[in-house]
Amino acid sequence: MNETMEVPQIFELDYYQRLYDIEEQHGWAQGLRDAMDALLQPVLNGKRLRVLDVGCGTGYLLGYLQRYPLDGEVVGIDISHYALQFCRQRGANPLAIASATQLPFPAASFDLIICIDTIQHLTPTGADLVAVKEFARLLCPGGLLYLRTNSARGHRPLEGADPDQYRRYYLTELVRMHAQAGMQPVRATYLNAIPGLWAMMREYVQTSRRKVRAIGPGLSIQVYPPEKAWLNWAIYRTLAFEAWMIGKAHVNLPFGHSTAVVSRKG
Repeated sequence: MNETMEVPQIFELDYYQRLYDIEEQHGWAQGLRDAMDALLQPVLNGKRLRVLDVGCGTGYLLGYLQRYPLDGEVVGIDISHYALQFCRQRGANPLAIASATQLPFPAASFDLIICIDTIQHLTPTGADLVAVKEFARLLCPGGLLYLRTNSARGHRPLEGADPDQYRRYYLTELVRMHAQAGMQPVRATYLNAIPGLWAMMREYVQTSRRKVRAIGPGLSIQVYPPEKAWLNWAIYRTLAFEAWMIGKAHVNLPFGHSTAVVSRKG
């Protein structure tokens, strides 16, 4: 059996249940939010923001973003009915079901668009660029896009995955995509570097020993039981250190299991 079939797959109810369970307290989720803050805070300029979360998933970020200077509520959109059901459990509103490639808003409606772990799932091939161009349309002049997705660096090549359904990215590809959409990249970095080294070694060992194909897009992150709380703490502290390096030391990480680009509309 393929390893990715042992974990919840995108667009299944179990996938969103797993995401809901980890979003708030998992060290991976907390640490990558710290990295987002480290990348965005220096370029927000204190302006009150109209914010759109594209691919909002189960909605934890919709509440988290309330700590930013806002002009109105954070708007969440997702293509999955399951995702929006979990958003409603969190009390999130306003919400809309829509594709990232065709968003139901007029031009220049937002000052900040967040898009996390979404573009790799857009169909068909090329829809990722269509989505980034759509984000550019929705941003007002000077508006910011924070786009985080997966990374091809440190992974075995994808096998058996339809590129019309799932892709991985090098950072240079994403920077080029933003430029093609008329956005000006401000910061571009890999994320999840130190834990990613361990995950990379484990992936190579498992696929060589068990002859498991390295494909996606399952959500393999686990909820740790109380006796492994130390591991969750260690993951968070490691990623928090990476966020400090990105924010305070202005370091762009050279590798990692995630990628992030901040760009500005001219």
